[in-house]
Amino acid sequence: MEFKQVKNFLIDMDGVILDIKYDHFFWQEHMPMEYAKKNDLSLIESKKILHQIFYYKTKTKDWYDLDYWSNMIGIDVLKEKNKKDNMDKIKLNDDAIDFLQVLKKLDKKVFLITNAHKKTLDLKMSKFPLNKYFDNMICSHELNYVKEEIPFWYMLKRKLNINFENTVLIEDTYENIKAAYLSGINNFIYISEVEKQNNEINMTRIKSLKEISSAFK
Repeated sequence: MEFKQVKNFLIDMDGVILDIKYDHFFWQEHMPMEYAKKNDLSLIESKKILHQIFYYKTKTKDWYDLDYWSNMIGIDVLKEKNKKDNMDKIKLNDDAIDFLQVLKKLDKKVFLITNAHKKTLDLKMSKFPLNKYFDNMICSHELNYVKEEIPFWYMLKRKLNINFENTVLIEDTYENIKAAYLSGINNFIYISEVEKQNNEINMTRIKSLKEISSAFK
């Protein structure tokens, strides 16, 4: 793939621009602690219950919906996310800003494409105001599908009015890449520490954005 010929960049947020460790901590550690306190449970019991509840909604809109989970478990999720200790854990990935600045200088069309709830996006952008680097920021909720679903990508193409032939998707979730591939995108940058055994999709695998920033300079 010749990156300089690419016109449109679709970039994921969590795991690409932002460090995914925050999200893992919040849902796997913080929320079980709060749920345990609220329901007088041990942490082990709380984790087991929430794991079962969360797993049931994997790869659906509800999985990313803060309002849904607030109602389901009886805890104001947005309020918990706004707590200082949790906000402090939201961090940029190394070289994310440098990469976005390079794309900006090259006058590329750059879109943030996330499954995150709009309230989650707003909260994270309140800490790191990255809006100036993107032509648009799209939450999957707007299109009534998630990125794991093929219809999402057709809806996105229509909304952004872009040609997938000169578009690259930068993702850290293989399921999202596969759905995008089946929808007509052929250029992918897959951020992963582990090599993915794949005979179907041609991907450029990297461990961090630093590895491709130099390709544009």
